[in-house]
Amino acid sequence: MKFRKRISTNIREVVFGLEDSFVSTMGAVSGVAVGSGDIHAVLLAGIVLVAVEALSMSAGSYLSSKAATELYQERAGQDASRVLAERLTDTETLKQFFARKGLSAKEVALVNTVVMKERKMWLKEVQRCEYKMSPAVGDTPLVAALIMGVFYLVGGILVLIPYFVLPLALALPAALLLTATLLFFLGVWKASLAGINRVQSGMEMVAVSLGAALIGMAIGYGYTYFT
Repeated sequence: MKFRKRISTNIREVVFGLEDSFVSTMGAVSGVAVGSGDIHAVLLAGIVLVAVEALSMSAGSYLSSKAATELYQERAGQDASRVLAERLTDTETLKQFFARKGLSAKEVALVNTVVMKERKMWLKEVQRCEYKMSPAVGDTPLVAALIMGVFYLVGGILVLIPYFVLPLALALPAALLLTATLLFFLGVWKASLAGINRVQSGMEMVAVSLGAALIGMAIGYGYTYFT
């Protein structure tokens, strides 16, 4: 249960890590497979790509999440001071705020009385409605980075499995089919969490995968043609 909650909290890193790993790995190894025709070159390129990109994505997630979180905390601190001052010296400002939301005079008076009793409640309302602020990450930047790296590794390894067990002629179409299937179910899972159309989300993921694979294969064919 704790694991599921942590994954749900860091859904951005999970989806981003898996999707980027599927697409990047599939596109790169498809190009190498077509351009070299050597299963060993494909595996070497795939392993190096997945390892380096997993570290790069983890570092990028950590640094960007840390910067965004620090910015959020700084902005929240500034708003806390401003809202506290408004609450103590200018009650009418709160009434005007809720009036702009379309509440009647009676509703404004009721809401204002309730909100004034709890400073944190009002501060969250200001951040949500005025600034549409939210924390940069669901967990700490370090945990988010670890989750990003782990799921990137998992995605890349799954894409490479056909090249470990099949000859090159069969591994390429098998990897394409496997990646498209994995992306489809990733899209369905993401849609189930977001409450949107599952089939449409899955097909969008598949389209991205096929596009990356086609680009990689086109580069591979171009290499063999000009060399």
